[in-house]
Amino acid sequence: MKKTLALVLSLVMLFAMGAVGASAEGEIINVMYGGGTPESMDPALNSASAGSNIIRLAFCGLMGTQVEDGVATQAPEMAESYTISDDGLVYTFTLREGLKWSDGSDFFASDFVKSWNRAADPALGAAYGYLFDYIARNEDGTLNVVADDEARTLTVTLANPCAYFLDLCGFTTYYPVKVDLADSEGAWAVDPATYIGTGPFRMTNFAVDDVAAFEKNPYYWNAENVSLGGVNAYLAEDSVAILAAYESGAADFIESMDPAEFERLNATYPGELVMGEQLGTYYILFNVHKDLSPEGKTLTIQEQSRVRYALGLMINRQDEVDYVTMGGEAPATGFFPNALSDGLNDNVRAAEGYGSWYAGTATPSEENPVYTQDMVEAINILIDLGYSYTGSIEEGNIMFTDVPVFEFAFNQNATNSAIVQYVQECWNSVGITATISTEAWATLQTKLGNGDAEASRMGWVADFNDCVNFLEIFISSSGNNYPRLGQDVGDYTRYTENTADAGLGAYWGLEGNQTWAEAYDALVEQIKAESDPEARAAMCAEAEEILMATGAVAPLHFYVNPYMVKPNVQNLAVLVTGDVVWNYVTIAE
Repeated sequence: MKKTLALVLSLVMLFAMGAVGASAEGEIINVMYGGGTPESMDPALNSASAGSNIIRLAFCGLMGTQVEDGVATQAPEMAESYTISDDGLVYTFTLREGLKWSDGSDFFASDFVKSWNRAADPALGAAYGYLFDYIARNEDGTLNVVADDEARTLTVTLANPCAYFLDLCGFTTYYPVKVDLADSEGAWAVDPATYIGTGPFRMTNFAVDDVAAFEKNPYYWNAENVSLGGVNAYLAEDSVAILAAYESGAADFIESMDPAEFERLNATYPGELVMGEQLGTYYILFNVHKDLSPEGKTLTIQEQSRVRYALGLMINRQDEVDYVTMGGEAPATGFFPNALSDGLNDNVRAAEGYGSWYAGTATPSEENPVYTQDMVEAINILIDLGYSYTGSIEEGNIMFTDVPVFEFAFNQNATNSAIVQYVQECWNSVGITATISTEAWATLQTKLGNGDAEASRMGWVADFNDCVNFLEIFISSSGNNYPRLGQDVGDYTRYTENTADAGLGAYWGLEGNQTWAEAYDALVEQIKAESDPEARAAMCAEAEEILMATGAVAPLHFYVNPYMVKPNVQNLAVLVTGDVVWNYVTIAE
């Protein structure tokens, strides 16, 4: 906190002196995404929104976003044009003439081939490495991507038709990097001398927990239409300090603030607080290797799935969005968010065939209105599984006495703190104890990736608008599969003999008798290959049902994206994917 406040004070002083206000190339803007220092700023290794938005300053891909009068549209970026074969399997991109890296060296079509093969290589261990499974493989395991440097073409052959492949080509994992400079740990990505990209800006300075500074890249293909002289992305994580920076004039754009401040901010800065649309789900995750059996009893893995599901049912999601987040979020009824498409339905949550798991989240129970219908269902699940308790539903004082304590980790900001405290109170009200562990975001990502967490808050914002983007998080090979479904225990040491093989055993699927690879991975692969929209939609609904049956995820709400931006910042686009596009921003006098 002291370090962050000191950062704010230094920002105020610099702003007052005009040191960060302008450059020879134009105005410099100061932004705070609120994610702290990213775990990685390597396009291949990053898997967080805050890191992605910093990466987008220095890098770009075949496809990108054009912004006119604040309206964003998908458009070719490094590609000048593209063609798609009649069978949907072959994409041929023609690159723009004269493309260069930000150090002025020539960029070649073959740089895409090298970069994509690096990102797809299992040896790199990229969390998003599975996104390259859409591309067919050669016999030697490399991607079926052919470059002709002289003709400036890149020919990509897919394993199956993919309606959103162009979206992938505009996603950060598909951004090319200078492979010769990129190490496998991501250290190259914090050094301006090696952080060489093709985007609208280029790095000039990086300091952990301080700033990632960028100036306009004169070698960007569309540099003549970039008005900003640079962007300073300050790596603060404390919501109070971030808001103080905005109110002092030291920051022009922020994305992290205490929901309790919304009413005051709307009154004080009319029009500057925006509740942006966002395609995402905020959820709790549980490590399937944590044994939740009551004292003196051993629950099967399938029974423990019901316990996790009951923990999720305990939370009044309507109260959470009305009194905790207060930003216009919608209570979650499943893992797929509102407005998500499956290729047939524009909003799967309103489509026939999709389930609803929290139907009574705010409806008082007829047995006792002290509890919601969902809470009573949860209480009865735990009673049926043999947990000890005092009191009763009828008296409204039921307290469980032998639900094992578990660690609940989260990364610190005002919104997360308020949500976690609320969830903890919901559990405490029936005798369930979660011990809170506060972590820096980068530290928590590492802990989750290693499997060394029992429960955590998490969020997922769409990289592209299709159900498969939310399903692929939990395939066995995904680096974002923090519940460890289809995976071993990793670094987690508090498992029991009963749960040691929970991730890998045949405990999953609608009948509870398949491995995760059989029940889920195979179904996701079918979804990716299926060309019949109705059949595909049915499989998407089934995959969500299989996921929700594990109890490993408990969705709380569907996102909105509160942000504040100064009135003189014009032609800014904040996309439903959480991406912030600075390329074509202008600063009004």
